[in-house]
Amino acid sequence: MRFIIGLLLGLGLGFVATVVLTSGKNRHREAEGAESGEEGFGENHDTMAGLRRAMQGLQEQMQEALKEAREAAREAEKEMRARYARDVPKPGRERS
Repeated sequence: MRFIIGLLLGLGLGFVATVVLTSGKNRHREAEGAESGEEGFGENHDTMAGLRRAMQGLQEQMQEALKEAREAAREAEKEMRARYARDVPKPGRERS
């Protein structure tokens, strides 16, 4: 029971601290934007840039994995053809 209460208190305090620190940063940015005459639309661009980088990294990993899978499939097909040519007799030839 103590663990659950401590966990809830810790999560609550962490959430409150995050909200308080984040709201302070937003007010500071809004004040800077008002002074310079800019609107606060630049923040979404930064968020999307991080998402774009993450998606690009995932895309590169996916392409690398597909390349390796294709190479493995080619090697498996070569081995299978070699085994087939070795094990299956050709017409007109007797198997020894």
